[in-house]
Amino acid sequence: MLYHIIYELSLTLRIRKENMTMSPQYANRIETSALFLSGLCVVHCIGLPLLFLVVPVFANVFAFPDAFHAYALLLAVPLSLTSLIYGASQHRSFTPLAIGTFGLLLMAVALSEKYHHAEVILTLLGASSVALAHLSNWRRRTRCAVAPGGRN
Repeated sequence: MLYHIIYELSLTLRIRKENMTMSPQYANRIETSALFLSGLCVVHCIGLPLLFLVVPVFANVFAFPDAFHAYALLLAVPLSLTSLIYGASQHRSFTPLAIGTFGLLLMAVALSEKYHHAEVILTLLGASSVALAHLSNWRRRTRCAVAPGGRN
């Protein structure tokens, strides 16, 4: 269903390869940055709690403000969507965009008070989905650039 909604949205916006101009190097930088942020998110969600368990004194050193997750999401959304939409315009596959959007939505839901008890799980699932989407997008863009006719 999400895939269908994104596909219809892309048709409405008329995302075409010719309309989306970006150098491959710039697209790779955006993709790398988004993938790096996803990795940092996973390290933040898993690594810091483990560190606090092993050495509790670090809990005071690495105290993050409550708004940290909201700011991280505000950075991740435009970066990820720019990269994934550009990739969809190049390789014409909306699967990475659908998976990435789903992951971003999971991370947004994790911020709500209603699901605060499942914040770590939702954030990990969301960040993993976004990372998977970026890896898939990168692979498809690379194949598209090398394939004759520019399409895989």
